[in-house]
Parts: sequence; structure tokens; C-alpha cells
Amino acid sequence: MACQRCNGYRYNFTTGIDPQTQEVIPLFHPRTQKCLEHFIWSTDGLKIIGITSTGRATCDRLDLNDERHNEGSIVKARRLWVRGGWHPPEEDPRQPR
Repeated sequence: MACQRCNGYRYNFTTGIDPQTQEVIPLFHPRTQKCLEHFIWSTDGLKIIGITSTGRATCDRLDLNDERHNEGSIVKARRLWVRGGWHPPEEDPRQPR
């Protein structure tokens, strides 16, 4: 989650709203937190899913699945990466079927 796209969406935001609880939550910090504790991939590997309040708030604030920006371009790119066998990383957990 440290790509240029995500950094651009993050801007200077440090908090987001957990869509499940509506609480203001600090965003995921990759230097102090472990990604695998807050996120999993959807079963098909196309979407990042927040599994904690931090993960959900980060997914929402940074629009990690392009649900509000770019006409879903990141999901389209991930679809190509999945077909090519490059995504998601084998060690990353996925949502159960």
C-alpha cells in the first residue's frame, strides 16, 4: 500500500471513518503495523478487504478498490495480474470461499 496511487489518495489524511461503526479511526501505517493483520484479498484476488476498523477505514478513505475514482481501473489491472499469475502474492490471505 505504498504505491504512488495510494500515497496520492492518502494526501495528508491520518484518519478515516470505519464504514461499519462510523467511528473515526487512524489509517493503516505500514511502518508500524502489519498489513496481514488488517487486510485480506477477496476470494478472486481483485479487492482488498479491511478486516479491522483500521483496515476498513483505510480501504474507504484511500478508495483502494477504485469504487469512487478511476472507473475501477485498479480492479481491472488486478484482474490482468491475476490472469498472468502475478497477483495476489501467494503468502497473502484471501477471503474464504
